[in-house]
Amino acid sequence: MFFDIEQIDEGGLDFDVLEAKECFNIDSPDCVLTEDVKVQGKLEKSGQTILCHGSLQTGVSATCTRCLEDFSFKVKANLSVHFIPRVENNKPAEEIELTGVDVEQEFYEEGRIDLAYPVRDLILLSLPQVRLCREDCEGLCPECGTNLNENRCVCKHEGSGDPRLAVLQQLKDKLK
Repeated sequence: MFFDIEQIDEGGLDFDVLEAKECFNIDSPDCVLTEDVKVQGKLEKSGQTILCHGSLQTGVSATCTRCLEDFSFKVKANLSVHFIPRVENNKPAEEIELTGVDVEQEFYEEGRIDLAYPVRDLILLSLPQVRLCREDCEGLCPECGTNLNENRCVCKHEGSGDPRLAVLQQLKDKLK
């Protein structure tokens, strides 16, 4: 997803790109892109800084955190990136404070910007930490492993808990 800076005029450059899912290298055992990534937006020049504002959408297949079943969902996110030229600095690194703009900042070289990395990062940051196939997912039985969304098991869940706390349960029973 390369853009030549020379193509960006005073009014900016509108773009609408459909990029192959393989370009983003998101292929882990619990999360896979299922659709190509559609990115729309506008590139604008401000001195040597290139501002990119837009949106992206794609499809993802993920593994439910509770029941371990695969499910699909859509990712839609707003893209905001500031590209600045990479400057070689031979000075030793010193401590600096990051601002909100620094988080959205990328570098460009050779008069071209590459949106692939910011788009990939945004897709990964848009994924929920706890991925649920549905809000009321009941998960797996901790004793027999049955998917409780599909079947009921005959395990007795009464008193089941963390075995490390069994001593406290015995103490509680004695105090009754």
